[in-house]
Amino acid sequence: MRITTFLCFIILSHYMVGQDFRKTNFSINKSKTITDFQKQSPYLEVVNNLEMPLPDGNSTKSHLLRQKKLSKEYFSTQKKGFQSTYLKSVAQPVVGDSFIPSRWYNGSKKPIPGGIPSDNTLAISNDGILMLSMNSTVWAYDMTSDTTLFEDQMISLKSFVAGIPSSNYYDPKLAYDSEEDRFVLAFLKDNDPLKSEVIMCFSSTNDPRDPWFIYNLPGNPLNSNRWTDFPTISITNDKVYFTGNLIVPNEPWQTGFDGSIIWEMDKFKAYSGDTTMQATLYDNITYDGNYLRNLHLITGAKGNSDKQFLLSNRNFDIQNDTIFFLEIDNGSLLISPLTSDVSYGVPPNARQIDTDTSDATSGLQTNDGRVLGGILIDDEIQFVSNTIDPSTGYCGVYHGLISSVYNSPIVSGRIIGDSERDYGYPNIAWSGNETCDREVIIGFNHSSFTDYPGNSTIYCNNERQYSPVLKIKAGSNYVNRLSGGYERWGDYYGLQRKYNTGEIYSFGFLALSNSGNSGFMAQLFSPDTTRIRLQLKVIDYSFCNVVIEASSIGGVAPFEYSWNNQNYSTDNKFKGGCTNDTVQCVVRDSRGCFDTLKYVIPPNNISSGNVYPNPTSDQVAIQFEIDQAQIVYIEIYDTGGKLVKKLETLPAKKGLNEYVFSMSPLANGIYTVLLISNEEVLQKEKIVKQ
Repeated sequence: MRITTFLCFIILSHYMVGQDFRKTNFSINKSKTITDFQKQSPYLEVVNNLEMPLPDGNSTKSHLLRQKKLSKEYFSTQKKGFQSTYLKSVAQPVVGDSFIPSRWYNGSKKPIPGGIPSDNTLAISNDGILMLSMNSTVWAYDMTSDTTLFEDQMISLKSFVAGIPSSNYYDPKLAYDSEEDRFVLAFLKDNDPLKSEVIMCFSSTNDPRDPWFIYNLPGNPLNSNRWTDFPTISITNDKVYFTGNLIVPNEPWQTGFDGSIIWEMDKFKAYSGDTTMQATLYDNITYDGNYLRNLHLITGAKGNSDKQFLLSNRNFDIQNDTIFFLEIDNGSLLISPLTSDVSYGVPPNARQIDTDTSDATSGLQTNDGRVLGGILIDDEIQFVSNTIDPSTGYCGVYHGLISSVYNSPIVSGRIIGDSERDYGYPNIAWSGNETCDREVIIGFNHSSFTDYPGNSTIYCNNERQYSPVLKIKAGSNYVNRLSGGYERWGDYYGLQRKYNTGEIYSFGFLALSNSGNSGFMAQLFSPDTTRIRLQLKVIDYSFCNVVIEASSIGGVAPFEYSWNNQNYSTDNKFKGGCTNDTVQCVVRDSRGCFDTLKYVIPPNNISSGNVYPNPTSDQVAIQFEIDQAQIVYIEIYDTGGKLVKKLETLPAKKGLNEYVFSMSPLANGIYTVLLISNEEVLQKEKIVKQ
């Protein structure tokens, strides 16, 4: 692995004010309040435009293909042998809970499919409510109780807002407001100026199952025959911001982009469902007479920020060192061109096992070099983008740092690359244990001739030293969803710190065994062991004598534990309590440092291979196989171990059998069901009555 580093800085002494930008106020009516989500069709219908651009065409995509060819040719003769100066002894991030988001369909668990492109995004609340989204679905999960929240597990973006059947809903972006404990979901509707809209969804509570307030912003706000593309969102102490690009339909690449826009909204009015909300539009955002492209909103590293910054760059250039630094200040938009010590450049496409390396337009599409993630840590901004790695000619990650953002900003950059793998679509989150920390965790997708597309992470400490790259999840096959040319691999990566506890939640691209794609969610913990972290898990379910085990990440041994405010001891196990009971544990290390965790005992994993349907409100069938005919019956026990009902004794034949009965006479809850013959338990199942 190779990480390229430069250390010189160029200082800009003052801001240049963008004099030409325009501001327009809009009165945006609340279009609807969604209280009951439409169920997702089991067939998961979606239409994607899969037209492949021609390298000699006039579209923006065609221009990008030509730039990739030129980039490949340039760096094949200009490779530079940079030396890594980071310390590989820096520890890697620690991976905690992880899973592929899934849904139950026809009695089996299936990964939620990602779109083309996947567009992975996430938000995690202080209470552990996790929202994930990809093109074009939304999924919600309670990390504490280990349960999905939506009735049908997943909801399409169209169903989420009771959308128009003939319209296309895409490009989701999620954010969480840690101060107001609310979620924000933004996405786009249609790529036609007559129908284009920006859809802003605001949760009314911290529970995504409660009503959402929906506002539709015009995608063609200036009535200039444009549509809005490529969203980013952020939340400050009093505002919600949205950025996008205005696109001219059916135009060559030089004229098809008509500037980036910024929408500014009062978040308190949106959270309250105000029937008419003022939204301010910033447009005509230029520097030196040229539009700035792909404005990326910078989010607060530790929660909401008090001021909104934005970044842009020359995303199509083979080599460039300009970073545009923007600030919204009391209704004015300030623009500063900064010069980085390390150049970025449009990346080539990433390689997978079937990529034709003689064709620069094949492989996994990495788009361009635009900024894809950025966070404000006190008085500095750290950001990431796609780039070419000049030492290999492969795809890499550009990690930039802008210091002194409130005075005289200075930018420096480093390139994270590898001698074998391509890296793409990075995002960044603060992983500090203390307020003075500047350490970060970066997540990104990976692929190569031998690595199926998956996702990886790297840790950068306070001294700007990097760990080796850690593979979070390897893909199961190469991606093969489009005929000929390239495959889609992005266009962004979900990564957010859980603000009240500090772990990072990652949601990257994952290739499935069927050559399709989904996403992979993983908790990432800082390897900095100066702070102790507590983890709890159930190791034995025994009715209302559940055994919970505590373990620690970090800290200095020996450890002591206090369960439910009792005296400290060395016992890291707790016995007692039933499903859904809350248990509190405090761990204390030899330094006197401690961590506290309240833990809701989750239900036992439900066996579904021999029970259908489960959960159930009425009839349920238990399948079992015996090698000779015998008499069987069923006993039903509640969570306290009390026998609730003994069912009828019935004959069963040799081979596969099915005992069918109704749970409707029982109260809602979790039951242990025993299938018995000759006083011997043949089968034990957990069944949820709902």
